[in-house]
Amino acid sequence: MRTTERGTTGPERGQRVGGAQLAELVEEMRPRSATVQDLVLATLREAIVHGVIVPGSRLRQEDLAAIFNTSRIPVREALRALEYEGLVESEPHRGFTVTSLDADQIEEIYDLRIVLESHAVRLALPLLTDVDLQELQDIYDTMTAETDADQQLALRERFYLRLYSITARPRLVGLIARMRQEVARALRWQLVQHSPAHHGDFFEAIKAGDADRATAELASHYRKVAALLRRYLREMKQRGSDGT
Repeated sequence: MRTTERGTTGPERGQRVGGAQLAELVEEMRPRSATVQDLVLATLREAIVHGVIVPGSRLRQEDLAAIFNTSRIPVREALRALEYEGLVESEPHRGFTVTSLDADQIEEIYDLRIVLESHAVRLALPLLTDVDLQELQDIYDTMTAETDADQQLALRERFYLRLYSITARPRLVGLIARMRQEVARALRWQLVQHSPAHHGDFFEAIKAGDADRATAELASHYRKVAALLRRYLREMKQRGSDGT
């Protein structure tokens, strides 16, 4: 999977990005944001996911407020939202830090995704209408025609969350979205090669109303991705301990 200018090649700690690069991203995101709160949240999420702000970085509210030219209030609210999404964590007297992923976390997240998303598939299939299927088909066609890796990933998220939203279970969909967000950074590493065949086979099972086939395809794919990410993370950890 190729990376963009802001993309990362893996979980390695790089040189800490200064405020200039983040400030550039703020201006890029500004036209897309209706409020300051939206701008801060969207920009920080984008910066973390694309590696502009690397894992382990401390997020000082006063520094971020200055970059966004705002008070600490929208910054604090955005950081709390990102904490819920699993992208940052807070510690007493230390503030917020960008989280890192380890092999055990990857395994747990994908185990949970298999359970939650399989449940959502089984709930959604009996409720699918022709309108739903056409909307999913439109998103899928756009996704398969897209050549930009980041746009493909965004369209995949839209496709799956559109399917799961048919359940009319907002808490379930919210949990799934959070689990997917937690590994979004890892899906941009160069080692991850997404399989178009998986998404096609999954969608064919959905259109056929075959929940068993759809959930089996989902589980098989997620286990393969999790194994790939776990192996890479462990290799990186071993290289770090060896000083290589």
